[in-house]
Amino acid sequence: MIAGFDEAVFYSRSVDQKLKYADSAIAVSSKTKDADLISWAYLKKGIIYYYNKRDYRKALQQYLIAFKNAKNTKDLYMRNKIVYHLGMVRSYLGYYEDAADHFTETADYYERNISEKDHPNTRINNETGYFNSIYRLSTCYKNLKQYSKEDSLIEIGLKGIRNADQHPLEFAYFQKGKGIQQLRKGNNEQALQYLKVAESILIHEQDYASLSTVDFYLGKLYWISGDRSSSLVYLNKVDSIITKFKFITPEITANYQLLIKDAEERNDKSKQLYYTNRLIKIDSILKADFAFLSSRIHREYDINSLTEDRERLLRKNKYGIVFILIIIAIGLIILWYLVNRFRKREHRLTLKYHQLLDKLSHPEEINYKDSKVVVHRSKEVYSDEVVDTIKKNLKVFVEREKFKDENLTLEQTAKMVGCKRNALSYVLNTHLKTTYNNYIKNVRIQFITKKLLENDSIYLKYSMDTLAKEAGMKNRQIFSNHFLEIHGIRPTDFVRKRVEELKQQDG
Repeated sequence: MIAGFDEAVFYSRSVDQKLKYADSAIAVSSKTKDADLISWAYLKKGIIYYYNKRDYRKALQQYLIAFKNAKNTKDLYMRNKIVYHLGMVRSYLGYYEDAADHFTETADYYERNISEKDHPNTRINNETGYFNSIYRLSTCYKNLKQYSKEDSLIEIGLKGIRNADQHPLEFAYFQKGKGIQQLRKGNNEQALQYLKVAESILIHEQDYASLSTVDFYLGKLYWISGDRSSSLVYLNKVDSIITKFKFITPEITANYQLLIKDAEERNDKSKQLYYTNRLIKIDSILKADFAFLSSRIHREYDINSLTEDRERLLRKNKYGIVFILIIIAIGLIILWYLVNRFRKREHRLTLKYHQLLDKLSHPEEINYKDSKVVVHRSKEVYSDEVVDTIKKNLKVFVEREKFKDENLTLEQTAKMVGCKRNALSYVLNTHLKTTYNNYIKNVRIQFITKKLLENDSIYLKYSMDTLAKEAGMKNRQIFSNHFLEIHGIRPTDFVRKRVEELKQQDG
């Protein structure tokens, strides 16, 4: 029955149907109480989640169950297969040194067990495990910038698989690896040849995960070569694969950076916004996956080997359980305190945000009043006509956004306004009750605030450094301090509250 369900998994086109058959295999294997059968069943379900569903969280859960059941197994082939897949998750997370240890272990095992005396299926399985292990090991070395080790493994793979007849996917992987290697070395023509071979095989084998990486590097290659139109074809292919199959890796996020750059250079605002939104969404998915998977890896896999030792120590220590309960209680108290403090802070920020919106909803002249300015004058130094002209020209100065130069001085501003520095300083001090520095600071902050309040504002997606630059301030800290001084709230909190408000409106 288990073999039948395995066949059904293999031949079913629907991923949901594959999972149903995998669940059936788990149910049957559980009734046998055979740890090896149970391990195999959970491993195969994890593989469906990893390769077909692209749900790395659930894949990891299945791998960990399989690993736990295989603790005392004599089936070393199965154990190494589980270790291989745990290495895949570690590699995805960026733990390349740890993943390299896994792949080294599995490569050694499979290589030792390749024999011409074995049944062809057994030999092919061990060869497949070996070539996959050394390929994955080579990618770890690439990411660790240990290029000599990477190069040697790729050469071993290319010599071991001379054509795509027996091991088509593995052949494509090494062609891909060689192409990326040649691109890194600046050998663009050779890189194109290897990547094109890999692309053809991966399309035929429908391995869209690897194909997305190949398409990215082909797009990057054409970009470097100056063939922008060909580059965009491949970069957009990556976007199509991600959209359809939900396959995301940190490596190909650079794909969207190139697409955004191209849209920006062509002044295509709609495309720029689309690719920006895509990158933001992908980045959030990666961060969510990494946070969850990292904690699960360390909590359940790394510590798994220490579980039995801990249990023995707890049995010897009659106060162990009490100690754990105390730790949990303290942890809950700390958690309650942090959550409560967070809620209070959020309440204060929300109140300040709405107070600011209410203030900004009544268009009035900006209050430039500066308590440091003390003016004692018995009569006007300049005529009303001169004063009115300067005030009128200041409005034009603001409307034309001439305040964005971070090195702007009083003298330069006076020249733009069409008067002497003394006249400008007099109007600011006497009629606007402020100093020049305070005036410029207010104008810049009001400008950014207005931009952030626009519906669908691209400014809400900018970093604080970019907002500071847009306002004409030298760095984010100065910008943040001035925003807080004028509005009573940090710009990071203001942007977050604004985004939350817009989401609620859309909902």
